[in-house]
Amino acid sequence: MEKKVVQIKKRKFYNPELGTKEEYSEVWKTETVSVRDLDDIKVVNHYWQDINGELWGDFNDPMENIRRSFVAYRERKSYMTPDDIRSLRARLHMTVREFAEMLGIGSSTLTEIENNQRVQVKYQEILFEAVNELLNSEGRLPSQWQTEH
Repeated sequence: MEKKVVQIKKRKFYNPELGTKEEYSEVWKTETVSVRDLDDIKVVNHYWQDINGELWGDFNDPMENIRRSFVAYRERKSYMTPDDIRSLRARLHMTVREFAEMLGIGSSTLTEIENNQRVQVKYQEILFEAVNELLNSEGRLPSQWQTEH
């Protein structure tokens, strides 16, 4: 009978909270998280475990697990992804500011959504979907939505 060998990835990190450089073991842990109106989203999060067993988020990418939660939320809600939204805006040949202005949302909000730093709320998703549907069915937006650029 063959034994399955699991290699544990180890790496040395400087931990700014402790002020030390130590070796950590990589850990992937399934967790239940809450995002907006859902409190039962299953996500496989990424951690580094110290020699005392304490789990730490990635020191080089502290938002990694938050983004994983956002991705799982969007999948569950069937929301457009940041890449979908960015592509939609590119198809319109609009800047972030122009697209945000057309939709009536803040350009910083749109930037955060496109960079997976924020999850769109329902009304924003409805706007993104409406623009996408119009573009797919009509090939363009109604003249009152079009901007000079």
